[in-house]
Amino acid sequence: MCLSNCFESFPYLNQFHVYIDVNNVVYFGCDKNKTPKLKNLIELLSQLIEVYGFKRERLHCICDPALRYHIDQRKEFEALIRDGLIVIAPKVADEFILSFAQNHEFCFIISNDRFREYIPQLPGKQWIEERRVSFMILEDKVCLSPNIKYSHIDVLPLEEQESKTGDKCEFVQINIKKSKNKSK
Repeated sequence: MCLSNCFESFPYLNQFHVYIDVNNVVYFGCDKNKTPKLKNLIELLSQLIEVYGFKRERLHCICDPALRYHIDQRKEFEALIRDGLIVIAPKVADEFILSFAQNHEFCFIISNDRFREYIPQLPGKQWIEERRVSFMILEDKVCLSPNIKYSHIDVLPLEEQESKTGDKCEFVQINIKKSKNKSK
């Protein structure tokens, strides 16, 4: 099931945080020279914001430190770092992506990496399987394919509440049902 179909049934999915494995995205479909393409990330971010309605502050783009020296559009890449849209990890980005993701009851992790080497350090194999969103880029179009079992999500309707500053805010409560089987 592609992400656009999921939004029809679960329109509040854009309330979750998204951790993006930048290296995985920019190296997808590389040319013979294996030069990572910044446009892959730009297309992905554009789709998440413009099509699916994710807020920029919920999108966390994390990359390995060496990527800045190999990316095809270095000036544009550096500008995204200065703007805070991309964060360079001090070492392998995967560890930081997974660590930050564990701070949330639920979030999405966009990567084709299955993170097998980290499963012993995670709550379980199912934890990563339910959060990881596979992707494909073809003719500058991004297709996202989440692996989540949507039957485990209860989405409660929006509630209007007053914030600490007195402003009216809309909140959605999303409950994740725990699976009975824990695979490791």
